[in-house]
Amino acid sequence: MLVEHRLEIGRQCAGLRLDDPMLSRRHLELVPEGGGVVVRDLGSTNGTTINRRDLVGPHVLGEGDVVAFGSSSLTVRSYGLPERLAPDQLSATSIDIVAASFAELPVPLVAEHGTTTIVFSDIESSTAMADRLGDAAWFELLERHNSIVRRQLALHRGTEIKSQGDGFMLSFGSARHAVQCMSAVQHDLARYSSMHPDTPLSVRVGIHTGEAITDADGDLFGRHVILASRIANSAGVGEILVSSLVAQIVETHGDITFGAARAAVFKGLSGTYEVIPVLWDAMPAQA
Repeated sequence: MLVEHRLEIGRQCAGLRLDDPMLSRRHLELVPEGGGVVVRDLGSTNGTTINRRDLVGPHVLGEGDVVAFGSSSLTVRSYGLPERLAPDQLSATSIDIVAASFAELPVPLVAEHGTTTIVFSDIESSTAMADRLGDAAWFELLERHNSIVRRQLALHRGTEIKSQGDGFMLSFGSARHAVQCMSAVQHDLARYSSMHPDTPLSVRVGIHTGEAITDADGDLFGRHVILASRIANSAGVGEILVSSLVAQIVETHGDITFGAARAAVFKGLSGTYEVIPVLWDAMPAQA
C-alpha cells in the first residue's frame, strides 16, 4: 500500500473500510510526514501494535515494521504502486481498495499462475446503507451478502483471493464457472431483496480472463487483475460486466445471454476495451 495522503483504517471510516468486528469504526491512521509515514491509533478499543508492541502515541514507520490491527496487519516495504489511488478514490469503492492491493508490484518469489478468470464485486451504495442502518444491522446484512457469495463460490469451484469491506476478489479456473457463479449470486441477492425490500442487496461485478502471477501467499498480480477491477467499476447497478475475451470463451454453449457490447476507456490502461453485460436475469436461477 502506497501512502501519499492521510488514510484512515477502520470498520466505518472515510478511508480503508475492513469487515472486522475487532476493529473500531475509526481505528488508526497513516499520515505521510517528512518523507516518511506516521501511524497513530485513533483511540481504538482493541488497540494497535507495532512489531508486537502496543502503539502509544505517533510512530514513524520504518522498513520491515509490522503494524497489526484486529485480524489484519501490514508490513512496511520501500517499493511503491504504479497504480495509485487518488485522494478522491480512497473512499470510492471497495473494488479500488482491493485492486490496489494487487497492482503490479516488484514482489519477490513470484511465479507464473497461468491463465485464470478474475472477478471483482462490491455492494452498490454500501456507504449510504451502512450510515442508514447503523453498525449492528449493517454488519448483519454484510454477513448475509458474504455468505451468499461464498456459498456460490464453493458450488462453482472458485477461490476467494481477498475480501475487504463489501468487496471481493475471486478467481476461477473456468470462465464459464465464473459467469455462472456470479449469475447465481445475483439471483440469490435478487431473491433476498424481494423478501427484504427495506434492505435490498445489489452488487456490480466485473470479470476478465488473462495471465497472472502469484506470490507464495496465493495473491494475484498483474495488468489483467487491474483490468478486471476497472471493468467492475464500470458495471452498473446489479450488472455483471465481462471483457470481450470472457464472452468469446463462454458463448459457444449458448446457455449464457449477453446484452449489447459497449466501448470503455479505463484510467491507467491504454486503448479502448469492449465490455459486454451478462443478462443474468434472463437466465434460469440455479439452486
